[in-house]
Amino acid sequence: MATVQTVLGPVDAADLGATMSHVHLTLDISCWYMPPEDPAARRDAEMDFSIERLGAIRRNGLSYQRNLHQDDVALTTREVAEFKKHGGGAIVDMDLEGIGRSVDAMVEISRATGLHVIASTGWYIQGAHPSFVADKSVEELADIMTGEILEGIGTSGVRAGNIGEIGLSGMPDVPFHPHEEKVLRAAGRAQKATGASLTIHPNAHLTIYGETPVDHFPTYIDILEKEGADLAKVYPSHLGLFPVSTARKLLERGVGFVSYDHFGHEEYCEILGPGRGFTPDRIEVESVMNLVGEGFADRILLGAEVGWKTCYKANGGWGYSHVLENIVPWLRACGATADQIHTMTVDNPRRLHGIGA
Repeated sequence: MATVQTVLGPVDAADLGATMSHVHLTLDISCWYMPPEDPAARRDAEMDFSIERLGAIRRNGLSYQRNLHQDDVALTTREVAEFKKHGGGAIVDMDLEGIGRSVDAMVEISRATGLHVIASTGWYIQGAHPSFVADKSVEELADIMTGEILEGIGTSGVRAGNIGEIGLSGMPDVPFHPHEEKVLRAAGRAQKATGASLTIHPNAHLTIYGETPVDHFPTYIDILEKEGADLAKVYPSHLGLFPVSTARKLLERGVGFVSYDHFGHEEYCEILGPGRGFTPDRIEVESVMNLVGEGFADRILLGAEVGWKTCYKANGGWGYSHVLENIVPWLRACGATADQIHTMTVDNPRRLHGIGA
């Protein structure tokens, strides 16, 4: 029988229930912080996060450092409880060493909410790497990830159940920083050694609607395949940033699942340029329904990653419950059947994260 490693111990994969396979709980992505050049604007941008600032923050989220750090565990717990309230059963926390991962917080949130919480191992983009990553070999990095999955994270005794999100960044025409390539290769080896699920954060610069980001996925998948990873356990993240043809090519290549996990992340990053931001929900819904219509319901994952404070319900966002509360009814209205929705929210995560069946 397949089991899933959670922060409270192994559970039967059949007991996960509705699952989001890409979520953040104590994320700190100060590595993306882009302060305004004007000193006066910078002082204003560093003001305390408040309801009065919401409009400006939603327009330029990367310029507000506090927006990029989930530093209130009690608030996060209340927000995550909304997912449980609307029928959620499990979440996979993508927070990693270097971007705010807290084993204690994951355990606390799991116990307080009754949700299964799956911890992750690996490293995000190079700008957030701990200093040792640059000096270690691919094999040494793979050994660290394998150890966190098979033995535990540090001295906590809590084992990771997922690899990633492995961060890949760079200029649009470059697939990754060299140290990120090393981490990606190590992740492939760790996946081969453990059978754990593996996800990547692609190098996809936020675009103006209608602009297509450069597709580096073939390079990523080539590397994972060469390192021996089981592609059926790989699920690239943030597919909503790309045209549906990109997801189709990944699935045809043999990747297990594609993750549409930016639901509710309808903010802008205009320090990068006017109109640059995340994909609207309606575009992600359209992409998902296109794939469902082509027979790919058994290869799709749905999520609301809640990566910024503006995503919290307390701050006017849609929260962790957004997929179950709002997106699922929307998909039904577009023609998705109850069986297809159950497949995307329950069956697919169970097959992805379960080991040993």
